[in-house]
Amino acid sequence: MKFFLISDNIDTQMGMRLAGIEGVVVHERREVLRALEKAMHDEEIAIVLITTKLIETCPEVISELKL
Repeated sequence: MKFFLISDNIDTQMGMRLAGIEGVVVHERREVLRALEKAMHDEEIAIVLITTKLIETCPEVISELKL
């Protein structure tokens, strides 16, 4: 099981990569939704990390998925 990061900041992504967590850097709502959909369909990914700024771009989607 893996972690996956969806970030709006390259520095955050680089820091997580040093910890062994892969991810993507996106900036627009549709990119966030596309990355989230892709991560959710990957059976190896158990936890998706998303930066606060990106959560604010689509709070209704995130609140439905958040456990």
